[in-house]
Amino acid sequence: MNFSCLLLFKNSQAFSRLCGVVALLAALVIPLRASELSGNFDGTGTLTPTGTPGIFTQNFTGDGTDASFGAFTIVGQSTVDFSNPPQFVIKNGMITLTFLNGTLFGTNSGEGAGNGQGMGTFKGDFVISGGTRAFTGATGEAALNGTITRTSPTTETISASYLGSITPEPSTLALLAIGLLGFGLRRRRKM
Repeated sequence: MNFSCLLLFKNSQAFSRLCGVVALLAALVIPLRASELSGNFDGTGTLTPTGTPGIFTQNFTGDGTDASFGAFTIVGQSTVDFSNPPQFVIKNGMITLTFLNGTLFGTNSGEGAGNGQGMGTFKGDFVISGGTRAFTGATGEAALNGTITRTSPTTETISASYLGSITPEPSTLALLAIGLLGFGLRRRRKM
C-alpha cells in the first residue's frame, strides 16, 4: 500500500470505523485497575429462630468507614448455625454497603468460635457481585475478621475489619465512559 492510498483511506468512513474497532478492542484488552477496599464497620444484629434448633436468621445494620471510599452504612442478612458449639457457621448471607456515591452488594459466608461467655470471633468472605452508580459493574472480594458480643438472647453487636479489592476501580469506569461518550459524539457529528 503506498502513501497516497493511506491518505485516501484516512479520509474514508472505513478509517473511522477501523479506529473505533481498535479503540474498543484496546478498552477490552487493557486490564482495568483494581481498587483496594480496606476499613471497618460495626453494628447490631438481631437473631430470629428458624424453627431448626440452633439455627437463626441474622439481620444486621451498622456503619463503617472505608479507606478509599469513605463512610458507608451496611445492611445484611445471613443464616447463622450455632448447633455445634463453640463453633458457628455463617452462610447464605447478603450484604449491601451504601456509600455517598453508590452501593456495593454481594454474598457473604464464614465461620467462627464462641468463648462460652457470650463472645466470639469470626472470619469470612464478602464476594462482591455488583454495585450501583460509581460502582456499576464492580466485582471483587474482601476478607472479613471480627468479633461478636451477645447483648441479649436475640441481639448481638458485631465489629469487623475487612481487606480486599474491587474491579474495575470506579474512576477507571468513569474515564472509560467519558472516552466512549466522546467517541460516540464525534461519530455522530461526522454523519
